[in-house]
Amino acid sequence: MAAVREDIRCALDRVAFAERLGIVLDSWQADLLRSEADRVLLNCSRQSGKSTMSALIALHRALYLPGSLVLCLAPALRQSQELFGKIANFYRDLDRPVSPLGEEALARARERLADYHPARFGEDHQGL
Repeated sequence: MAAVREDIRCALDRVAFAERLGIVLDSWQADLLRSEADRVLLNCSRQSGKSTMSALIALHRALYLPGSLVLCLAPALRQSQELFGKIANFYRDLDRPVSPLGEEALARARERLADYHPARFGEDHQGL
């Protein structure tokens, strides 16, 4: 019963979800996770946790809003792969391992994405 209660708490509060994953949040991060805004603009330094917060929000939405479409978009392939890796690691940290079939599909998707490396189209699409 306690597990169900904890899961409901995480479904209703993304800060609780982050805490369940062992993440200690700065106040701006907690504010972001509790925001109900459709769009947000973050003006943060490098290495401040923007990708981590994006990954948490994406995973929370995928788990608790059935039928959601979650896209990992970034100007460069490396950035989107890093974001997807964070999401997958958080998922595993919840003791929800990806099935062998899922791991195979992920490997195939990575191979297909590698075919579209930004170098084929120019310099990381900077300025677009």
